[in-house]
Amino acid sequence: MKRAFTLLEILIATILFALLMASYYTAFIQVIETERFARESRHFGAIGPAILDLIEDDLVSLYVHPRAPDAFPLRGDDDTRSGKPADSLHFLTRRPSIHQEEVENTGKYLRSPINEVGYRLARADRDLGDVRRIYRREQYYVDGPPLQGGDYFEIYDRVVSLDIIYAGYRVEEESTTSVAEREDSRLEKFESWDSEERKGLPSAIFVILTIESPSLGKIQKDADPKDRKLETLVRVIRPPQAFDIVPPDGDGSGSDGTIPNQNNGQGSNGR
Repeated sequence: MKRAFTLLEILIATILFALLMASYYTAFIQVIETERFARESRHFGAIGPAILDLIEDDLVSLYVHPRAPDAFPLRGDDDTRSGKPADSLHFLTRRPSIHQEEVENTGKYLRSPINEVGYRLARADRDLGDVRRIYRREQYYVDGPPLQGGDYFEIYDRVVSLDIIYAGYRVEEESTTSVAEREDSRLEKFESWDSEERKGLPSAIFVILTIESPSLGKIQKDADPKDRKLETLVRVIRPPQAFDIVPPDGDGSGSDGTIPNQNNGQGSNGR
């Protein structure tokens, strides 16, 4: 007569099987987490340069008119959040708009050749401590207050600091129009810049960006600072100056420095 398994033997086999499956599941989760960490690490190395590329593309296309170099404002404000730099920057650019707008419910979308652009930081999840989100402001065409309005679009959600430094001449030297005379003068560093007050643009803009790895999204604000994976990048950007620009015939620029396609205070979509 054949002997069947007892209840105790079945119970022991079930427990052993459960333990074996649990070990397989743990190993599987570890493999998934390792692969995710490796993928995010690879992506993390490209995030910072991509953000700086976007800022540089906007600044090198800065809207400048050779006959009215101070007609188009650029303003950079110095600010701090949680004891770290959180500067903002606003200006006009010839770079075509990234976001398209519909033409009077026709189903056709257009890009604007001239736009208001800005960059600033805003608080992210409070559980992430000093980490903030960086936003890019874009106003389709240009309205009356060119440094305000428009829509903000999130670029990245784990920025620790954004420090922008301007290299330029003192106000009393900025009336000099000779390139040779400017070269004889010494550039100085400024924490903020207002082209309307200074009657000119900076000769160079230093953008210092510190970001945090996305793999730390679940780490709380009381986490050990040494566990944070941070990357600091520096980009030196030279915006165009009035004497660099030779406007082609029929480019639509007004000889008095007026802004083409200006909406005279009425932003697109009622903004």
